[in-house]
Amino acid sequence: MSVGQSTTDALPADVVMFKESRDICDHFRGEDPYDAKRAAEIARNLERHCHGTDARLAALRKKYASQPQVMSALEGYEANIE
Repeated sequence: MSVGQSTTDALPADVVMFKESRDICDHFRGEDPYDAKRAAEIARNLERHCHGTDARLAALRKKYASQPQVMSALEGYEANIE
């Protein structure tokens, strides 16, 4: 890895895209819907960023099972959030 290159740069594009979306999903999963407007915003983001992530995570873990760096990048994600 070159100087200034992040760990994410070394990951396959499909893994990077998953991580970016799932991180947003996980953020909104922890948000407080303190009023109706905020609840609607959270619901929109959960649908956009969380829907389908269980299957995507399982598929990535299967696809990259023999690549320790990828498996390490995916290990902190819960398998069943939907």
